[in-house]
Amino acid sequence: MMSLSQLALLFFVVTNPIGNAPAILALLKDFDVAKQQRILLRESLFSMILAVVFLFLGETFLSRLQVADYALTMSGGVLLFIVALRMIFVDRRPKQTKALSQIEPFIVPIATPLLSGAGLLTMIMLQSKREANDTKVFFAICMAWVGITAVLVLSPYLQVLFGKRGMAALEQLMGMLLAMVSMEMIVKGTALFIAVLSTTNGG
Repeated sequence: MMSLSQLALLFFVVTNPIGNAPAILALLKDFDVAKQQRILLRESLFSMILAVVFLFLGETFLSRLQVADYALTMSGGVLLFIVALRMIFVDRRPKQTKALSQIEPFIVPIATPLLSGAGLLTMIMLQSKREANDTKVFFAICMAWVGITAVLVLSPYLQVLFGKRGMAALEQLMGMLLAMVSMEMIVKGTALFIAVLSTTNGG
């Protein structure tokens, strides 16, 4: 079990608003700062709604699959580790993108998949099953989105303050923290699996 603050930090890091900020700002480059902030505030709200929907639907989905605790913990750890590797070793070469001049994004691609992507939604479902406490996970999502929204709204200034290298360093730091959490989950899942094997062999 994780504490409320640990869950909130986990969701914040998986969402990766710091790493996604440059891509998001590139989509909004044709708007002034005030307009960018209004769009980011709205998209952050939409992404949170999507996360909450998956919280309540995901628990039902996983309960029907009858996933064992060790499988849930190990798969969550592996998923987090993959996300962490992408954050640490991200390819920062310039990518060609289609021109989206003056087209205001709506839900796609900022709210999803850039914020509430497959990794976050899967993690919410896994933690919902693991914690068996939707209220706790819901408040963790709310806490995480306070930080996510703050980073998004301030991202035009943060990028100027820290620069591209500074933002990259922050993302890599978050990736390192996520890697440590993922390894802890994998170790716990392995221990649970060994305990199940010992009980089965003993029986």
